[in-house]
Amino acid sequence: MGWRMIQAGMAILSVQSQLVDGALGNSAAGFILARLGHEVWPLPSILLSHNPALGKAGGGPIDDGLLSSVIAGLGEHGSFARCSMVMSGYLGDAACVTVVLEAVARARTAGPDCLFLCDPVMGDHGSAYVSEALIGAFCTMLVPQADIITPNPFELGVLAGGVPRDRREAFAALESLRRRIALVTGFSGADTPAGQLDILMVLEGQRYRVGVRRYEATISGAGDAFAAFFVASLLDHRRRMPLGAAAPIALGFAAAASAVLIDATVASGRGQLAIIESQAVWGADLAFVAAQQCRLN
Repeated sequence: MGWRMIQAGMAILSVQSQLVDGALGNSAAGFILARLGHEVWPLPSILLSHNPALGKAGGGPIDDGLLSSVIAGLGEHGSFARCSMVMSGYLGDAACVTVVLEAVARARTAGPDCLFLCDPVMGDHGSAYVSEALIGAFCTMLVPQADIITPNPFELGVLAGGVPRDRREAFAALESLRRRIALVTGFSGADTPAGQLDILMVLEGQRYRVGVRRYEATISGAGDAFAAFFVASLLDHRRRMPLGAAAPIALGFAAAASAVLIDATVASGRGQLAIIESQAVWGADLAFVAAQQCRLN
């Protein structure tokens, strides 16, 4: 298996959930980002024994005071000068929002080119599973500060004030949020073909779409993995081209790599992402991704 030389010295701070046994949040994203050549600083917002969807889990949220202390320590050490991206995923508690914003502020001060990707994890399938306080904080504090947002259809509806019914409404909802890059994963509208889902992205006045296979099973952690694939490719290509040129490539890669991962997960029958088992494909030279181009809508 070949390997790629990645620019040394730049890092990604990832603030999201972490499992001891399983692949959600940092337990999925951390390995993917590192496997694709990036230094990762995983900061858990919540630490659990396993995926709670598979049964009662032990553990719980990490104290926000402890998290703030870690961010302060990174700042005092000068670490943020090497931070190229801050990612946030499942936070669990509104108190964690100020920790993320402090990290973003420190990273942008140390390096103005640092990007902030916010996955506004609030709920799915028509219902919320976080507090109203955290939903409000996403809408008024985190998303307005983000360069990149990656909501699912339910979360896009919360942010934009209504669930979109077709691609046109989904693109309009993404554009209304006025972020540098806004994309929605797993969208199914009136004009989405049967057996498929859409991934839609808006960027610099352009609209992009990738069609992907629809699976009957719910794949926990698929959104966390997609965001990691997207970030890994985006940062890699951003070294050589403008953000506007790098993002469509990253979208195509993330869709193709996610398809490989989900196929392997379904085939395994284990109920959690088969990240290790499928890495020989999505972690290789990835020439296969050239066939999965996103379309200008």
